[in-house]
Amino acid sequence: MPDKVLLLGAAGTVGSRVAHALIDAGYRLISLARSRGHRNLGEIESRGGEIRYGDMNDDAALKSALEGCRYFVHSAAPYPPSGLHLRLPGYLAKWPGQIRRQFALAKIAGVERAVYTSSLSTIGLAEPGKLADESLPFDPARQRGGNYYPVKAALEKAVLEATTGANPIGPPTVIVNPTGLVGEGSRNVKLSAVCVFYQGLSPFMVDAPMSFVDCHDVGRGHALALQKGRPGERYILGGWNTTLKDFAATVASLAGIRRPPVVPRFLAHWAALASEWTGLITGSPGALSLTSYYHLRYGQHYSWEKARRELGYEPANDLTPAILRELRWHGVIPNATEATAESR
Repeated sequence: MPDKVLLLGAAGTVGSRVAHALIDAGYRLISLARSRGHRNLGEIESRGGEIRYGDMNDDAALKSALEGCRYFVHSAAPYPPSGLHLRLPGYLAKWPGQIRRQFALAKIAGVERAVYTSSLSTIGLAEPGKLADESLPFDPARQRGGNYYPVKAALEKAVLEATTGANPIGPPTVIVNPTGLVGEGSRNVKLSAVCVFYQGLSPFMVDAPMSFVDCHDVGRGHALALQKGRPGERYILGGWNTTLKDFAATVASLAGIRRPPVVPRFLAHWAALASEWTGLITGSPGALSLTSYYHLRYGQHYSWEKARRELGYEPANDLTPAILRELRWHGVIPNATEATAESR
């Protein structure tokens, strides 16, 4: 009988692709989710994955889902919706404790091995001209922007503290740090740079070093980390080091339109601040956030050589198929248009 694995976060962009990769790898997949009727969950069920509805912060629901599972994959870490520091103390007081509890329950249930989906924001900044890798620790002095960076660093630290050391409360756990995802599975078309650039919705843009990866490769990277990763280690899952300008040019060329002109980055900072405060007042956050701005400010190129060497991770370096899948997923292009674009 196939080994059972519990996945948290199957409704999300990363988690949904991890679910498919785990099914492809021959695991019996159990997913604990809250989003009834979600498109990603329906696709997973159609492939034989089992969806159990409940809250991962409800001990009873999580214990029930973990029963009989040999493995545990956590791709459901909280995402701070605001970049304003007004809410940061509350995030840090609540979320790290919750994630420690989840890994503790996994060990109590008999889970032998786990994978945790972290973030690029926990990787330190490399010297100019060099690739950032897993050896670079989070630097609060240089990466203090918004809430996303300190929250993701605190969550990764909590997982490592819970699963390493002399008396860990959680099972042996491998950390993966994906770069920017391209492909199907995302929830919000307004937050998709692929769709925005393809449709010509942005009159201007800013430039920065960026790193992207096909979401299918990220899914497979999780499965490889579960099978081959060293507990307590981080593995960057990337595929294409580029710039936002070149990425936009690639998408615009598929659409047959011009790339938006580049403006100074400080304008994006002002726009993000205005958008965040407007969203706080109206209760409707804008598309441009402080988190997005800091992703540009701290943008850099990454090395995934460690994942290649230790996991056998081999990502695609042409993301055109992933770009087209993302456009189709959001209904921006129909199948006929996709076929035309692929033939260019």
